[in-house]
Amino acid sequence: METYVPAAITVVRRSVGWPGIIAHERRGKSGAVDYPGGIRQHVLYCFLDSLRSDVFLNGQKETVHYKAGDCRFTPAGRPVAFRWIGDVRVLMLGFQPWFFDRVAAELNTPAALPAEINTRKLSARHPVSVLMQQLHQELDATAGAALAAEGLARAIAVQILREFDHIRGAKPAPAAPPLAVLKVVELMRTRIGDSLALEELAEVAGLSPFHFARQFKTATGHPPHDYLIRLRVDRAQELIRQHSREWTMAAIANECGFADQSHMARHFKRVLGVSPGEFAEANPSLR
Repeated sequence: METYVPAAITVVRRSVGWPGIIAHERRGKSGAVDYPGGIRQHVLYCFLDSLRSDVFLNGQKETVHYKAGDCRFTPAGRPVAFRWIGDVRVLMLGFQPWFFDRVAAELNTPAALPAEINTRKLSARHPVSVLMQQLHQELDATAGAALAAEGLARAIAVQILREFDHIRGAKPAPAAPPLAVLKVVELMRTRIGDSLALEELAEVAGLSPFHFARQFKTATGHPPHDYLIRLRVDRAQELIRQHSREWTMAAIANECGFADQSHMARHFKRVLGVSPGEFAEANPSLR
C-alpha cells in the first residue's frame, strides 16, 4: 500500500501480510489526497480515533464524521479524493483485486463495487467493524496470532461483499457460467507452471476462444493470461513465506512458471506494488 498512502499519514506502527492481504496500523496529521485513477488495492479503513473526513466524488463533497471503531471501504480503480482534519490513527486492511475476485466467485457475486461506497460509514457495531477491532487485538497477540488474523481478514472480505452487493451500479453483462470459470481457474492452479493456451482454456469452459476470453474477464475482472499471472504471483508469495530461507528467488520463479527471476520480479511489482524482496521483509516471520 506504500505507493498510495497519503504523505500526511507517515508513521507505521506495524505491518503484517498474507497472500493477497496486508494490514498496516498508521498515524498522521491533517491532510488531503486525490486518486483520479483510483487506488490499486481495495482498502478497508478502521478509524481507531474519532475523525472528520471530506469525500469528493464526481465533483461533489460529502463530509463524514467517524467515531472510534467506525470503518470506511475504498474500492480499487474508482476515482476519489479525501480531506481530513485532525490527528488520524487508522488500521488499514488492503486486499489485492485478484483476492477479492476469488472470494466473489465463491459467493457467486461480482467483485466490482461503485465509488459511492466511499461515503458509506460502517458503524463500530457493524460486523465488518467488529471483525476489524478483533483483527486489531490479534495483532498484539502472540501464539496463533498470524493464523487468527488471516482468518479474520478473509471473513472481512466476505462481509464487505455481502454488505455492498445490493448497491452495485449497472448490472454487469452476462458472464460465463460460474462453474465453467471456476473449472478454468482450478486448471490454472493445478498447472500453474505450464504454458496454457487460450484455446485449451476455452475448451475446458466449453466456449469459443473469443467468447471465453470476453466472458472470463467479465466474471473475474481480468483477461485469462493476466489472471494466470496473478495466480503465479499468489503462489510465489506462499513459497517466499514457506521457503525463502532455503530456496533462491530463481527457484521460486521457476516453480511458479515464470521465465526467470526478473520476470517474476516484474510481475510481482506490477501486481503487488512491491518487489519479492520487499514482500519478504514485510513479513516478520521471514526476518
